[in-house]
Amino acid sequence: MKELPLGVNDYKDIVKGNFIYVDKTKYIYELVRREKGIYFLSRPRRFGKSLLLSTLYYLFKGEKELFKGTWIYDKWEWQEYPVVHISFASGLFKISEDLEGTILDILEDVSKKYGLILREGNVARKFRGLLVDIYEKYNEPIVVLIDEYEKPVLDNITKPEKAKEMREILRGFYSVLKDYTGLIRFLLITGLTKFTKMGVFSALNNLEDVSFDEKYAQMLGYTHEEVIQYFDEYIQKYLQLTGLSKKEFLEMFKEYYDGYSFDGIWYDEEGKDRRVYNPFAVLLFFSKMRFAPYWSDSGAPSFVYEYLKEHNASKNELLNQKVSESDFSQWEIEDNPPHLFLTQAGYLTQRLLTTRTSLQPIYELSIPNIDARLGIEKLLFSTEQKIDLATVSSKVNALAYAIETRDIQEMIEVINSIYAKISSRARKQIEKSGKEDRLTHLEAFYQSIMVSLFESTGVNVVSEEESAGGRADVVVRYNGLVYIFELKVEKSAKEAVEQIKAKRYHEPYKGKEVYLIGVNISSETGMIEEWKCEKI
Repeated sequence: MKELPLGVNDYKDIVKGNFIYVDKTKYIYELVRREKGIYFLSRPRRFGKSLLLSTLYYLFKGEKELFKGTWIYDKWEWQEYPVVHISFASGLFKISEDLEGTILDILEDVSKKYGLILREGNVARKFRGLLVDIYEKYNEPIVVLIDEYEKPVLDNITKPEKAKEMREILRGFYSVLKDYTGLIRFLLITGLTKFTKMGVFSALNNLEDVSFDEKYAQMLGYTHEEVIQYFDEYIQKYLQLTGLSKKEFLEMFKEYYDGYSFDGIWYDEEGKDRRVYNPFAVLLFFSKMRFAPYWSDSGAPSFVYEYLKEHNASKNELLNQKVSESDFSQWEIEDNPPHLFLTQAGYLTQRLLTTRTSLQPIYELSIPNIDARLGIEKLLFSTEQKIDLATVSSKVNALAYAIETRDIQEMIEVINSIYAKISSRARKQIEKSGKEDRLTHLEAFYQSIMVSLFESTGVNVVSEEESAGGRADVVVRYNGLVYIFELKVEKSAKEAVEQIKAKRYHEPYKGKEVYLIGVNISSETGMIEEWKCEKI
């Protein structure tokens, strides 16, 4: 059984270390076969951008034997080219000296590698001189690979002046590429986002953005077929541990980690699913052999959290938005509308609504899978309700465990702990209403908080679910368990449970383990002061 390449982003290390390599060289060949390829590719974090650039590095270095057994092995000319690889993926860029120092270190490393001495001047002048000197020494066009090109700006997304400062330095640095494209055999710039005034896009007129290109939509991430082909031994191991059938497992696995589309085309003409899995989550799942939100739990970049706080984004503003491809490049990154920013960050994905021949392709945005849903729900709950993310994560984990263990008491305590943090603010917003309206608004408010909190656990949650007798306030479904909540303000928990039974909200769930839960919330304290549960 080959090893899982967790944390291994160097192609040579993967091959030599007997790790699994999901062969993407057919897509790579399409990218590199053009004599003068100048490209930009946007993908979310932990989607394999660094491994892609590493693979390209060894490809252009002509290291043929590393590619034995891959699709490209007998199709590439294996000529060696000088390669300049620049990465801003690591490090934190808080001041301009951080960025200039990192660029200088990278250029020094490249110059030493090729036996050259950097010229005098600022970083742009040094970069220009390095390209010229490499070309003159080897008399071969140069391959330039740039990873996470905009990270210094992302690190300062909520500080406009700092972001502008970083952008000016990078603009000068990248502008070198405009005047020296004649020396370049291949250029690929990767990042999380594309935005307008970095300079690299305005300067490089011939830079082709392939982020939405159908040919490369499956170049990063794993297809369903690739998961089955390359991880079959790990799948069999999981089936032995759990007793699940392969079909049952793959359905669960797909729902949890699949669903990303980068061209918006979910199915081909034969009905085959073209969406991809997040590779980081797949590898961690097979390492741990259990379901968990590995991608979202790997640590949302701080700039995502700070961005959402700054923009006061709400869930309703994000989902089902209609966008065009050009929308993604109309804004500076710090001014990006939240739905566009979160799509590029990997929390949303797109589905093409129009045809390939439409003058303006239109896409609809949605959450791709359970892993991403858990991440975005927690982030949005934290920023919308102004509760710190650590507290939200802790409460969500406790609620998830209570759902699984049927611990109604713990559920109520978790919900109450959240109500305690936000009730005074809610009452102030509603206190100008009359008595009747006030209670109605309070009930709706507490219902929405309960729904959001349950959604953050990743379970199936429906608000105002319709049945023959009316609409249930909140229905939570998980693994054969059903919890039906009815909320009252200044009434009684018993009355709430009786309403569930009288209106038969539980009727659609015959044969399942169903809990009818009535809660009464005090309009003065904003807390659940009484609750009642009956099991059916």
